[in-house]
Amino acid sequence: MHEHEDDIVHEGARAVLREKFGFDGFRPGQERLIAGVLSGRDTLGVLPTGGGKTLTYQLPAFMLDGLVVVVSPLISLMQDQVDRACRLGLRAASLTSQDSRDVQDENQRAIAERRLDLLFCSPERLEAKRLRGLLASSPVSLITIDEAHCISEWGHEFRPAFRRIRRLRSIVSAPVLAVTATATPAVREDIAQVLGMRDPVRVVTSFDRPNIRWLVARSRPGADRIRSMVRLIRRAPPECAKRALIVYAPTRRQVVSVRRALASQGVIGDAYHAALPKEERQAVQQRFMSRQSNIVVATCAFGMGIDRGDVWAVFHYAYPGSLESYYQEAGRAGRDGEQSLALGFVHRDDWKVPAAFVDRAYPKPADVLRVLKRIRGRRAISRLAPARVIGSGGANVPHLKWLMRGGAVVLAPDFAGWIDNWPDGEADGPPAIEGPVMTVTGDAPDLTPLVSARSQARDRLRAMQRYCGRRGCRRSALLRYLGERVEWRSCGSCDKCERSRFPDGSIPPTKPHRP
Repeated sequence: MHEHEDDIVHEGARAVLREKFGFDGFRPGQERLIAGVLSGRDTLGVLPTGGGKTLTYQLPAFMLDGLVVVVSPLISLMQDQVDRACRLGLRAASLTSQDSRDVQDENQRAIAERRLDLLFCSPERLEAKRLRGLLASSPVSLITIDEAHCISEWGHEFRPAFRRIRRLRSIVSAPVLAVTATATPAVREDIAQVLGMRDPVRVVTSFDRPNIRWLVARSRPGADRIRSMVRLIRRAPPECAKRALIVYAPTRRQVVSVRRALASQGVIGDAYHAALPKEERQAVQQRFMSRQSNIVVATCAFGMGIDRGDVWAVFHYAYPGSLESYYQEAGRAGRDGEQSLALGFVHRDDWKVPAAFVDRAYPKPADVLRVLKRIRGRRAISRLAPARVIGSGGANVPHLKWLMRGGAVVLAPDFAGWIDNWPDGEADGPPAIEGPVMTVTGDAPDLTPLVSARSQARDRLRAMQRYCGRRGCRRSALLRYLGERVEWRSCGSCDKCERSRFPDGSIPPTKPHRP
């Protein structure tokens, strides 16, 4: 694009920003991302939580001729995204399994009749034959992948459809925009490669959040952690009473027990985890977003896409299995720019849970081969009920996933789809299958992808452990891990650089160092 044309594009984008969004200027990184999109180039953007990623595809939807497809990981957030886009004046819709058949049919007619500017869907829905046919015959101007880190973090295991989005490019000749808030250099390369990006425009803004205090407290699980959290809540500045607090716990059982323990001390909040009925999850989210409720105790299922800026603190009852996940969750504090707190508790026994998650998602290759040996030894395996195949509590599901991907077994289509998207042992039961459940190919499985994915997951867990055990500045450790250069030795906004013992029940009014 020539310099004069580039100036016209930038001025047009600024005009739309003022007219449609009511903003006088872009946030860091937004304008370069939008310019890349409008020039027809593949674009990869890493903007901080609260950095305005949504605008980078909403604004082009006003300026491009054709449909902007947005691939989003969470169905529960799509309707909110649709409502916001419609309020701006965009013609937006979603295609989700939660919509009625009539609504789905109407939205698909709208695609065919070219009556939409924005379409939201999950990566799994993107693989539906009817939708692919509609998109192939429609003028698609942009394919956007929101929360693109899921391609690398979830795509190996829980959401493999993320790593198949690239197939859409064979039928749709539109540039790709991938945006996320957290991605290490290795993850950014993985995103670009998996999506088949061609010489993408790359925009990576600073990950630094100087208004957040990063604190790690060594404490055994149980009453000590509850007392520390309650003490901090009670001694927080008065203005924090009107702001929000999120407490993360790694398991559903811990979410329930932590919420009850806090409530017994007078700290009343909601619980949120994936096993709750859909209506209850939506009600908790709505109360939090409308400020009817200011405290939520949740698993990692809560937070992605939650657009509430006044979170004064994020507590981790125990740490997740990666620094990427931790930064995403802790980074939901202080999006309004106010002084905020990210506190996590740690004890050596805590690592048993994330290590078990790794082993469940990425089982040892030897264990996968043992399951295959058992399957081959059962001559009537194809006549077994699906529940017998998956084992008690779904014990065999991870192994079947990798055997299926490795070419050692072929499952009935409906059963394979259920296996591929099985999140955990509390998912709905497998579908009833008529005919053979499974065919054993006789081929040796290719477990190379499993070995690689397991190694990466274990490396991420070790990085999380090193962060908690380090002796130096925590803020600089986070930034270096995310690929950002750091030139200071003391930040003044973590427990190491403040040189204060924690928890001590107070929040010192220190001003963080801004390098």
